[in-house]
Amino acid sequence: MNTNKNTNKVFCLLLAVSIVLIALRLTPAVQGLKQLVYSVLVPDIKISSNLFSKTGSLLLNLSNIIKVYQENSELKNENFRLKQGLTDSQLVLEENIRLKNLLNIKETKNLKPIFANVIVREPTQWYKFVIIDKGFKDGIEIDNPVVAILFDGRTCVFGRTTEVYSSTSKVALVTNPLFSIPVQIKNLKVDCVCDGYDSQYLQLSFIPKSANLNIGDQIVTSYLSNVFENGIDVGTIVDIVKTNYGDYQEVTVEPYTQKHSVYEVAVLIKK
Repeated sequence: MNTNKNTNKVFCLLLAVSIVLIALRLTPAVQGLKQLVYSVLVPDIKISSNLFSKTGSLLLNLSNIIKVYQENSELKNENFRLKQGLTDSQLVLEENIRLKNLLNIKETKNLKPIFANVIVREPTQWYKFVIIDKGFKDGIEIDNPVVAILFDGRTCVFGRTTEVYSSTSKVALVTNPLFSIPVQIKNLKVDCVCDGYDSQYLQLSFIPKSANLNIGDQIVTSYLSNVFENGIDVGTIVDIVKTNYGDYQEVTVEPYTQKHSVYEVAVLIKK
């Protein structure tokens, strides 16, 4: 009730002032008072116009920001689709090159290749075994040599079959501790033995200290091997240690199969 009374009093006061101002003569003092009251009670048109103009500009800028954000999102999505398509095309190209390299393996007088896919590689036996999708019904037997064709076309030792079933086979990898093969240092014609080490590296045994080895020397299969033909790439020397005991050097080799992902292999079977 008090609020309403105060409001009525203010209204009556303003009404009385307005009547007085209207009734008074338009002297300079009265005109100045009218302009003062008008400027207080009524917003300036210019100020209102600027306010609405700035509000309109703000809304326009906000609309432009939203539009740019939407366009940026669409461009990002399109860029992702293009990258995904490029990646898929690159994978298909690499697969075609690998398969083409596999097909370039020629039959020898005594051996012919059986192409197979690596279908299982257990993490707990990563450097020991893999399973391939070909078995004895395809002509595969135990101790058949298995080679891989790398992206650069290089044929290298992958392993040998140790268990053969109807449509699958278990392959002992070259890095398997049970894997051992006579090899040769390509440039020196030095024969030695290459052993798996259950890691990404191999060990060379029976290399005399007198042999002048170098990091990067290539290791290939020896004609002394009864599983692999001679001259097939195995890997490269990455470490040489000459100890003060014994007559041989300790040599570490990185196999080529550890530098590339291998999904397709060739099992070499007797004709």
